[in-house]
Amino acid sequence: MELARDAAPEIDRLVWTVNRGVAPKHGPRLSEMAAAIGLDSLLPFPVTADFLLAGAASVDLISQRMPYSRPTDVHSRFEELIAMDLVEARDGVVVATDQLVPLLETVRQCTADVAADTWTGHEQRMATVADLARKVAMAASDDHAVAVAHRELPSVDDPYLRLFDRLVTLRYVRQYDHVVAWQGHDLTAPMTVALTKLWHGESVAADAEGLSELVERGLAQPDPVALTDAGRTLRDDIEAGTNRRARVTFDALDADEGASLLDGLRQLPGSGG
Repeated sequence: MELARDAAPEIDRLVWTVNRGVAPKHGPRLSEMAAAIGLDSLLPFPVTADFLLAGAASVDLISQRMPYSRPTDVHSRFEELIAMDLVEARDGVVVATDQLVPLLETVRQCTADVAADTWTGHEQRMATVADLARKVAMAASDDHAVAVAHRELPSVDDPYLRLFDRLVTLRYVRQYDHVVAWQGHDLTAPMTVALTKLWHGESVAADAEGLSELVERGLAQPDPVALTDAGRTLRDDIEAGTNRRARVTFDALDADEGASLLDGLRQLPGSGG
């Protein structure tokens, strides 16, 4: 069993199920709250609400949390939020102001609600997965800065949101390992996005950012847009490298614990995809 490799799509499936369920059920309410404080977008709050409420992240750390966004764009967004008095910088971290806190708390409540919709009736399995996920997260090295910061956030009482949070921490573990893997092949974030979409069989526009660089390196062809054999081999290598790195952290579980984690992940409901 390759636990890190086999668990990754199951973790993604469960996290995506909850994340994608928030907008259909709660989107209008959240958008109304955002508009009331002068915001025309919820970004980046769905993925930073926990950090901002706890005052546990710098803008640089949030940039690492969002590795496919330009760091300059992330910094610019937070400069806007600070100017709007929605976020303030304290001792090197960014913290939500009283004006923003109700929106972020509602984002978290909505996430918990969707998680409960998804996993009610599976509480024992949830508890097992949450405990094992925590053990894996605690084994992550300090290099996994986002995962380390996330695992240190105060644990919530709600069991559905707690499971969601612990799965998100594991995604951050793999995210770092994946970034290291593609950076090791001298790829930029836009090149990696285009490469991965093509690897998954998704369409990529001829003028997509990063595609021309892939073509120049012989990793993709422009007409029709597709990966070359070299591109497919390189993306396979990135995936294998990600799995090797992630394995170090997931090896915190013994064989029986690993089997229990994987079985629990697979049996929890969620559509993902």
